[in-house]
Amino acid sequence: MASIGVEMMRLFAVILVGFSEITSTDAFQEVCNAKDFHAQCGRGEIITMNSANLGRMRLGTCLSTNLGYLGCHSSVISKLDTLCTGKFECRMRKIAKQDFGDSISTNSCPDGLELYLEADYECVQVMIFLSQVD
Repeated sequence: MASIGVEMMRLFAVILVGFSEITSTDAFQEVCNAKDFHAQCGRGEIITMNSANLGRMRLGTCLSTNLGYLGCHSSVISKLDTLCTGKFECRMRKIAKQDFGDSISTNSCPDGLELYLEADYECVQVMIFLSQVD
């Protein structure tokens, strides 16, 4: 057996986050009630969730009228972090309040008002290094 002198290759995937020389693409989505959230990165990139809130944060695509309840929201980052971070693509179909369970128990928005999702994420380049082991 020719095991001496045989080189073995190991593959290491290293996710480099926070270095200025590493490229990343920032994306922000406002997803209205009963619409789909879809995050997708390019080849060689993965999703890193930065923030996610469910509520009535501001007037925009999902809210055109201030009913006196702007600014009420709950962080739902833990749900989207679990669903999306480290993946090339993730999706939540027909966003609804009940999708987030206990994450929104502290939501200060009155019952009956439609809530929407704001999600901020980055597509971070994944670098693969090959290392020789003797």
